[in-house]
Amino acid sequence: MIQSHKIKIALSALPKNDWWGSGIVAYEDNDMMLDGAQPNQSVLENEYHQLVDLTKSLGLETVIVPFSDTLEKEEKFDFIFMRDHFLCNKNKEIVMCNMRLDERLMEGKFVIETMQKLGYAIHYLPTQECLAEGGEFFYLPKENILLAGLCRNNLKGAESMAKLMGVDQLHIIESNGYHLDTAICPIFNNEYDCIGINCAKEVFNQQNYNILKDMCTKYNWELLDIENQDMKKSLVARSAMNCLTLPGLLIGTSPINSKNVTDFVQQNNIHMHVSNVSQFNLSGGSVHCLTNELF
Repeated sequence: MIQSHKIKIALSALPKNDWWGSGIVAYEDNDMMLDGAQPNQSVLENEYHQLVDLTKSLGLETVIVPFSDTLEKEEKFDFIFMRDHFLCNKNKEIVMCNMRLDERLMEGKFVIETMQKLGYAIHYLPTQECLAEGGEFFYLPKENILLAGLCRNNLKGAESMAKLMGVDQLHIIESNGYHLDTAICPIFNNEYDCIGINCAKEVFNQQNYNILKDMCTKYNWELLDIENQDMKKSLVARSAMNCLTLPGLLIGTSPINSKNVTDFVQQNNIHMHVSNVSQFNLSGGSVHCLTNELF
């Protein structure tokens, strides 16, 4: 069923040298990064190749974007998180993102050549004041809806992204997750209809949770709460929830240990696969962050 939607998955190649070999330098607004952690490179390489192999085994074509020598010299190792650089719509159009953090500026330009060779039209946000990062969005292609966070994004960036993506509706979902994909995860049936939303309830205040709940009620989406008030448990659960979510499929770094979620996916014939990316988790990213859909 996935093959019928002709989805490709973009990933970054690994750098030639060790990824964060001198230790991860955490960003202030990212509660999921472990400052000073040194990834185990042999484990990291194995995890990367297992993720690529799993993706291929599920009938998905992969597009590997080279990791630029320039990025390595500048120690912009989080280029690996392909999700952040762009969004792609059903019309084979790509909209490049504008990063909020100085540490990650200009990473996205190293994606463009690969995408142009594949025949994608490249569009840009109108000004650098439009802040929009890929992890802050979920594009629902069947409904032609864009969900957007407002932590690394700003409103101008989210609205400009929605316009360039040509969506029918933009919904703003505010939370304390540094990216929206650390707060929610849509679930799609085999026909690519959105049928549910996984939600890390602890990163929402009551007002924003009610907005999310009302949106789900409007579209008849099941809202699946996964709440962990303990910080360590929350980080583990949110990493697991940060899935590559596709028609009838979720791929995450570890199982989602929530009965309401497991019951829902079983009832709706959603297949859940685990591809451990523990070493990438050290820099605050998980499977959704490492991957990006191309239509």
